[in-house]
Amino acid sequence: MEFDFTEEITPELVHLLEETTLGTNGAMYRHLDVKDRIYQTDSPLSFSLKRNAHLLANITFCKRSFGLYLRYFAFDKRFQSKGNARQNIHKSALKQEITAVFERVSGEHPGTLNMCYAYIDARNERSKWMSEQFGFQTKAKLATQTFSRIYPRKLAGLSVESIQEEHLQWIRSKYQNHTAYFEEYIKVGNIHCWRNAAGKLLAIGKFTNVAWEISRLPGKWGGVFVKVLPYLPVLRKLVNVKNHQFLVPEAVCLADESPGVLQAFLAGVLKLEKRQMMLWWNDERDPLYVKLKDQMNWGIMHRILGVSPVDVVVRGTFEPESPMYIAAFDMI
Repeated sequence: MEFDFTEEITPELVHLLEETTLGTNGAMYRHLDVKDRIYQTDSPLSFSLKRNAHLLANITFCKRSFGLYLRYFAFDKRFQSKGNARQNIHKSALKQEITAVFERVSGEHPGTLNMCYAYIDARNERSKWMSEQFGFQTKAKLATQTFSRIYPRKLAGLSVESIQEEHLQWIRSKYQNHTAYFEEYIKVGNIHCWRNAAGKLLAIGKFTNVAWEISRLPGKWGGVFVKVLPYLPVLRKLVNVKNHQFLVPEAVCLADESPGVLQAFLAGVLKLEKRQMMLWWNDERDPLYVKLKDQMNWGIMHRILGVSPVDVVVRGTFEPESPMYIAAFDMI
C-alpha cells in the first residue's frame, strides 16, 4: 500500500473532499463549491492512497517559488473518527507512507526544503497532533476576523474592475515583503475599487465568494448556536447554516488607513455583492490589521464569535519573520 503521485486533480479527490467535514473543537463545516474551486489549484503535487480503487487518503501540495503549501490533507471517513484518529495514524504502514511523501517532496524540490507550510485551526486538536507527527511546528498566528452588516450601505464610487498594473503596483507596495506573497490568484480576474469623483483610488481589495455548510460555529456554545440560528429572525439573515454564502477579502489597500474608510469599503462591497458577512484572515502582525482592529465596528457576528485563532505550521527550519500574506484561495 503506497501513495500514487500525479500533478493533476482527480475526480476521486473531488469526491473525497465533497464528503469531508473540516474541523473538530472549533468550527465544523463542509465546502459546497469544491468542484468550482479545486481545479484552480496552482501547480498541484498530489499523492493518493487507494485500496481496491477506493481513495482512502490524499496529500496535495501547491508548488510555489518560495515553498510548498499543504493544500489538502484529507482522509476517508474511516480515519476521521475522533476515537480512532491517533490509533489509525500510528499504524506503522500508514505513518511510514505519509512520512515518505514528505521526504519525497523535500528531496525532489530542494529549493522548498525549508518551507512546507499549512494553516490549522488552533482549536483542532486532531489536526495539530497529526501535523506534529510529521515535523510541523507552529511559527505564526492568524486571526479569523468576521465583518458583518445586516443592511450594508451602498458606497458611491465603488465598482468592479479587471486587474490592471495600477492595482498590482499598489498591492505590491503593501504586501510584497510579506512572507509567502505571490500573485497567482491576484493578477487574474477582477478587483473591487473605490474611487473619488476625480478617479483617484481610495481603496481596493480582491473578494472571493464562498459557500459552506456549517455544522458547528466556534466557541463554547457553537454547536447549540447552529441549531437555534434558523429561528432567530435577525441572525438568520447573516448565517444560513445549510448554505452559508460569504466573502473572503485579500490584498486590501487603503489610501487613508482609518476605521471609517475600511468600514465603508467593506460594507459597500457587501452591498454590491448582495452578501451580509465576510471572513477575513490576517496574520496577527499585519500592519493594517494591527492598526485598525480595536477601532473597528466589525458587526454583530464579531460580538458573538469573537476572533478565532489559526496556527501557521511549518515543516523545516524556515522562520516567517515578516507577516504572512494570506491568499483567500488557501483558506477556502
